[in-house]
Amino acid sequence: MAEQRRGPSPGPIIYIFLDGVGLGQNNPEINPFARFANRFFGAHAGRQFTMPGYVIATDAHMGVPGLPQSATGQTALFTGYPGPQILGRHVNGYPTFTLRPYFREKNILKLLNSAGFNATLINSYSTAYLRRLEHPRAERMLSATSLMQKYSGKPYFTTEDYLAGRSLYMDMTNWFLRRNGMALPLVRPYENGRRLVRLARHYDLVVYEYFFTDKVGHEQSWGAAKRILRHVDDFLAGVWDELSPQHETVVISSDHGNMEDLSTGNHTDNPVGTWVYGRHAQLFCDKVRDLTGIARTILEIFGLPFAADFKPGVEKVSAEN
Repeated sequence: MAEQRRGPSPGPIIYIFLDGVGLGQNNPEINPFARFANRFFGAHAGRQFTMPGYVIATDAHMGVPGLPQSATGQTALFTGYPGPQILGRHVNGYPTFTLRPYFREKNILKLLNSAGFNATLINSYSTAYLRRLEHPRAERMLSATSLMQKYSGKPYFTTEDYLAGRSLYMDMTNWFLRRNGMALPLVRPYENGRRLVRLARHYDLVVYEYFFTDKVGHEQSWGAAKRILRHVDDFLAGVWDELSPQHETVVISSDHGNMEDLSTGNHTDNPVGTWVYGRHAQLFCDKVRDLTGIARTILEIFGLPFAADFKPGVEKVSAEN
């Protein structure tokens, strides 16, 4: 049962996760953020960030050598615990057996909901994906955000929720849904950006995930990079235009670099950019140094402690899976 709320909400906070986006060089030969016109990614091309707000260079290594990876980086982003330090290495893919207890007990959505606030992952899931969750070993196949929502105390949003205007889909325009046979019109990412802010006003914290940025980086596709960059840039313009910065906050970050360097299909060593705009922007600027700082700052804003001494019931296993 959720506790009684400890006080008035300092939200809403909109937490946008863009997979695989680092701070790169001002080099149009390798960096699509430098080659293609955009409003929001100046810092990702070694240039000035011109939109209102701040960009914080954020360490994705957390003291562990090697290329930052998804499972360990997203553990830090959504729980505040340094995934690479927990495992002693960077691990790609889905959270492992050792990392999953941090999502079960300490993810930010669960902690806020347990304290009487209202927090959710705003992404909708297809019927096919939700059927996968019925598998006896489904937890091994859950992404970090899916695992976080599973233990948040809130249900997964469905395609029906999206069509009813209660959630967002991960493709920003409906192109992916259309490709998979749904008779839907294309929509402007700008309108979905504004819609995200309007939906967030019913919550204290919403998380929205977008992963095609990482997919483009792995594919090293300049054509896809141009299209995806246009989508994300337009989406963020909608967020910025709809946001009331005196009362609302947007924070945008990533788990590792990738799309900013299409000369390689691997992740990069670059720091990621954490963008902040709105009511609590200065606190994020003061607190965020690496990926663990975002979740910890969100908990501080809501008056919730970070349990630095948290010890999962099972800390070691013979093989990660």
